[in-house]
Amino acid sequence: MKIERLIGIIMLLLQRELVSASEMATMFEVSKRTIYRDIDTLAMANIPIYTLPGVKGGIGIMPTYKVDKKLLTVEDLTAIITGLGGFEQLLSSTDIKKTLLKMKNMLGHSNELPASPISLDFSNLAMRQEFNEQVEKLHLAIKKQQFVAITYIDRDGNQTTRSVEPYHLLFRNRSWYLQGYSLEREDFRTFKLSRIIDLEVAAETFEGRAFTVKPLNAPITQPPFEMQEVSLIIDKTAREQIVLRFNVNSIEPLDETYFLAKVTLPNHEVGYRFLLTLGVHVTIQNQDDFYDGFVAYLQEIQNKYD
Repeated sequence: MKIERLIGIIMLLLQRELVSASEMATMFEVSKRTIYRDIDTLAMANIPIYTLPGVKGGIGIMPTYKVDKKLLTVEDLTAIITGLGGFEQLLSSTDIKKTLLKMKNMLGHSNELPASPISLDFSNLAMRQEFNEQVEKLHLAIKKQQFVAITYIDRDGNQTTRSVEPYHLLFRNRSWYLQGYSLEREDFRTFKLSRIIDLEVAAETFEGRAFTVKPLNAPITQPPFEMQEVSLIIDKTAREQIVLRFNVNSIEPLDETYFLAKVTLPNHEVGYRFLLTLGVHVTIQNQDDFYDGFVAYLQEIQNKYD
């Protein structure tokens, strides 16, 4: 959009002394003629832009305006680049790469960013290449408002085929989710991408509906099974996983080795599988309904190997 490009030109010129029209045209993916029209528009808006002819010339903003009206500092831009760099590890998007390049160019020609007290590394969350391609495919479908057809397996193993209007991609707890309108259900639904076994983007487009993103701190879906408080005796190895999954205030030390953790888990295979990830580092303290269900689940697993 033109207004975004105009703001981008101002931000660029606030950080750089002179920028050629050719460089701007390449950066914003427009023609030089469009850049010159944008410069005229900014001049009519009383932005003190000037041009210098020649090989070493270019387009700039008067120094006094830079001092009084600077929109973003070097620290601001560095913080934005840091955040985008982390996000790029999760979504290999062409748009993000272009935005990062523009931001870095605003800092000057140096290849090294100013030292930052914060760095982000999501490399341990890296997905396999096919999964990254799936995310990028959905990202483009959302931008172009194209229908997608998915083959989906829910938490209970039921497989269905859905036609979906995609609206939003959400990353939470190491997983990607798609929020969209299911034509079959005639309502908005959230789909976990790791449960999508087939995805096709249709050429057909749709008119967008009124859509509100589900907040990050709200449950993705309402669990269809009973939730139950469970008292766990855990060791130091399991403590970290409990802290990451639940409230650290729910953990009390029993001695130098063990802790008591009171957590709420689904009395369902979902809850049992979580305890299995902790292995021998956790013990259920009370023999109740959850205990009986977990023991029965373990027996079912053992029977498969008898």
